[in-house]
Amino acid sequence: MSIGASLRGFQTCMRPIIIVDGTHLKGQFGGAMLVATTQYRNEQMYSITFGYGDSENNLSREWFLDCLKGTQGHSDELVFIFDRYTSIKARISKVFPYATHTICCWHFSKNIKNQFHRKDVTAIIDKTTRTYIEFEYNRYMEELRNLHQNVYDYVIDIDPHKWSRVHCPRRRYKVMTKNAT
Repeated sequence: MSIGASLRGFQTCMRPIIIVDGTHLKGQFGGAMLVATTQYRNEQMYSITFGYGDSENNLSREWFLDCLKGTQGHSDELVFIFDRYTSIKARISKVFPYATHTICCWHFSKNIKNQFHRKDVTAIIDKTTRTYIEFEYNRYMEELRNLHQNVYDYVIDIDPHKWSRVHCPRRRYKVMTKNAT
């Protein structure tokens, strides 16, 4: 479901960034709610569209993204932010092949913390993801390499274009996470 005023507001006033998320619904009917939002310049959430599927699976995601494309049309300027990079990337790539696909930096940092059990690297990762200046990015990456080589290799393998603001091919503005904070 999309409300016309929300769609017109997104198309005329909002930055071309779409945050895609979903949640499992518990209770009698179950299923999943899928949402597409963006953020105002003052970092408040702005709803674009939402839908209900039988579950949070690839078929439901693709259906939802097809519906979203029907409301938005084609745009090379779109940037998508999502948390589960591997599970949804193929769906977004199929429906929006020319859009930029990025990952939520909060989830990125949390995954690194959980995988490597190193709290000390998350502060460096957070600074690295958010910097606008390549010199600072290189300095943080060198600091990360000196602190923990395995984490450094891991983040390089993921592709900095997906998580680093300075290397993103399109403007992410201040929207680095799918969360409202």
